[in-house]
Amino acid sequence: MSSLAIAGYEARRLLRDRALPALLLLLSAASAYAAWNGVDWVQQREAAIDLLEAEAQDTHARVRKFVGTLPAVLPRSQPVLPPGSMALVSTGQADAYPFTADVIALADRTHLFKRVWADLGNPTVRAAGRFDLAFVIVFLVPLVVLAVTYDLWSRERERGIAAMVLSQPVSAGALIAIKALVRGLVVLLPAIAIIVAVVAGAGARDLAGLAALALTILAYGSFWLALVVLIGLFARRSTEAAIAVGATWLLVVVMAPSLTLAAIDLVSPPPSEMRFATDIKARLAEITERRRLQGKAQPTSMRSSAPSIPDEVRDKYAELIAPDRELAPMIAAHKRAQDARRGLLDKVRGFLPSVAVQDALDRIAGSDADRALAFQAQVLGFRQELRRRYRNYLDRDRPQTLDEYDTLPRFQFRETGGAFQAGVLADLAALVVATLLILIAAWALRARAATP
Repeated sequence: MSSLAIAGYEARRLLRDRALPALLLLLSAASAYAAWNGVDWVQQREAAIDLLEAEAQDTHARVRKFVGTLPAVLPRSQPVLPPGSMALVSTGQADAYPFTADVIALADRTHLFKRVWADLGNPTVRAAGRFDLAFVIVFLVPLVVLAVTYDLWSRERERGIAAMVLSQPVSAGALIAIKALVRGLVVLLPAIAIIVAVVAGAGARDLAGLAALALTILAYGSFWLALVVLIGLFARRSTEAAIAVGATWLLVVVMAPSLTLAAIDLVSPPPSEMRFATDIKARLAEITERRRLQGKAQPTSMRSSAPSIPDEVRDKYAELIAPDRELAPMIAAHKRAQDARRGLLDKVRGFLPSVAVQDALDRIAGSDADRALAFQAQVLGFRQELRRRYRNYLDRDRPQTLDEYDTLPRFQFRETGGAFQAGVLADLAALVVATLLILIAAWALRARAATP
């Protein structure tokens, strides 16, 4: 019996199965609804960004009349993090990070992301998100694959024809490999085509992003196919195989991530945002009162020749920026605690296929933590640039001009990654390694397939 004959028979049998079209139809409906949710979220985010940008333009034009009457006019700015070109793929995590900031050049740093510093909401509830395509891929695609492939070899054993099939000139390992490959192609290729077509139809035109999405689904589906092969070596009946693959899905997709997160919470608990916000506010009040008393006890000495910009303005500038220097150690310590926990989570995700896939999809969509942190870092740099400009006006002792006001820097987010960024490649590599390890184990146990 040739490999082509085995593959042809397996393909014909699957295509005659009425369950396959029904499963693909359900997957199409779920994908379309998830894409609609994603498009709706993107539209809401873009509408909010348009309002913020219109408000910023209005503020910029309104305060222009004060230029020349003050040492410098630095209007309030609200930088925004725009949705990525593939944002509709994964929206569940995006609301966990700020997409805008409130930049007042001379305000303390905690004013930038007030919602972050003072956010007392439950992060677990907030991160649950909505029904998006990432949910369809992580949770539903494996179920479709398992529903089509769970009885890979148990069906022949259950019907008592395994020995007759193996009497042909074909090894048990090769037979199962061909059957798994055919079933995988029959179910995975349509599933990938459906999801990619839905994403493209919903407005995503990033070819690299669509390719990365297809590769992620293929790698994840291959992992589940490898698991089915391994389970098929042990299951004697189809009911046993169905129970085994169902339990495996529950373990890999639901229980393992939850239990791992609980263990990490015990080993490295998340730093308390409530305590941090309270400590920052208390420290800020202490700094403000201390500097007020120092200014009262040591008033600024008068110069022999008065500068164009009064020294009181320089004193006020020094008073406004002083808290940043004193709060910096507290903020840095909090960030180190967050980075340590995030580093641990990044290490663990390579051992959890469902988490690796979710992370890859977040990165492809641009709703990942790295992009959000890059936005926050760029906002800090933008604020420092405005401060430098203000300091330059004080140092030269000449107020800002209208030309200088009109050429003030405007925030523009600079993308730091792409569809095939290092994080996505690491997640795909983790899936490939997990799949290969399972296949190696199955190859070592291939002799079990020969037993009826």
